[in-house]
Amino acid sequence: MNLKRLAPQDYETWIEKFENRNFLQSSYEGDKMKKDGWDIHYLAGMNENTICVCAMVAIKPLMKFFRYAYIPRGPFYTNQEDLKEYYELLKAYLKKEKCVYLETDPYIPLRQRDENGQIVSDGWNHWDVVDLYKDMGFLHLPLTQGYDMTRQCRWMSVLYLEDQTKEQVFKAFPSKTRQNIKNALKYNIEIRKLKKEELSILQDLVSMTGERRNFSALSLEYYQEQYECFKDKAQAYYAYLDIDAYVENIHQSIEKEKQVIEQAQERLQENPHSKNSQNRLHTATLHLESLYKRQEEAALLQKEHGHELGLAAAMFIFYGKEVVYLMSGSNDAYKKFKAPYALQWAMIQKAIEQGYTEYNFYGISGLFEPDQDGYGVFDFKRGFNAVVVELVGNFILPLNTMLFNVYKKKNHIQV
Repeated sequence: MNLKRLAPQDYETWIEKFENRNFLQSSYEGDKMKKDGWDIHYLAGMNENTICVCAMVAIKPLMKFFRYAYIPRGPFYTNQEDLKEYYELLKAYLKKEKCVYLETDPYIPLRQRDENGQIVSDGWNHWDVVDLYKDMGFLHLPLTQGYDMTRQCRWMSVLYLEDQTKEQVFKAFPSKTRQNIKNALKYNIEIRKLKKEELSILQDLVSMTGERRNFSALSLEYYQEQYECFKDKAQAYYAYLDIDAYVENIHQSIEKEKQVIEQAQERLQENPHSKNSQNRLHTATLHLESLYKRQEEAALLQKEHGHELGLAAAMFIFYGKEVVYLMSGSNDAYKKFKAPYALQWAMIQKAIEQGYTEYNFYGISGLFEPDQDGYGVFDFKRGFNAVVVELVGNFILPLNTMLFNVYKKKNHIQV
């Protein structure tokens, strides 16, 4: 085997045959990382003219005079012997690039878990991958729970869509999720794709959520870079209340309840003791009172916001076999409209329509008790029947042992 540097388009063409490819190992992500200061190398391990192993290797400065390398989501390979040979070649290559160490986080699940995060008894596992990397000289970082903003997420929630219709997926949702989706649709929540010049809508809503949950929101430039580098594979969608339609819907409902009241009153004149008519009158009167209250609230919304009230927005990546729900924000002041549910359901349907077999709700904390960090996010995603996926984790291959030990001690890296 010999190592050959590929053009981005040749690399992307070759990895298309791998069903489990991840957007972070794509040439689109490579373009984005290049803008962020990384030196990107598309390196193939080749036997004669046949590619056996391939990876996007990103290199960045470390400790002034040295560098480090990162393979996001691990190389693509067809057998383990080829991978071992590839890494031997890559070690020599990276040493010439003055890299102190190489890190990778393969896109391979560690062990089978259910929707509650519990390990499935007698389920599959990929501890053999961990053993393989250790045999190749890699150090396996501790398997932790909780959010780690310095690395890509290790815990995810995934909804599997293969061979399922929209109706089957919806019917399988818990009753609470189905009802929240129905309520959102009843409230005239609309969904539309955001143009690049509208991405500030997403940024504003994410910032609003960040203030509420105490995390730092990404800049507008980040979202714009996603659109620029991923082209049509990065798409942001926006959920909003169509206030005019909402007002008209309330008006029609009021007129309908008035008719019910009028009919009930007429029947009671004919039969004053009719329990059915009395119940209908009572129920319709309560509904009408509620509708009048909603009408007043809608009039205030119309006065303050005009025709449209922004409620939620999210960015998605369409790549390989999955749609990845990358990040989102919502306006918590109007959570009664259940816009995030409408947005997720719209995108799940789009994924099914376009033939994607996985809808990846992406990052969760890996903590599954109500009082633990990130439980609310996990519980929301679980509400769509998403199963917990735990990846094998991060591996570090020291290339300059002395310098790596200095760096490890200075940065408190535990291996």
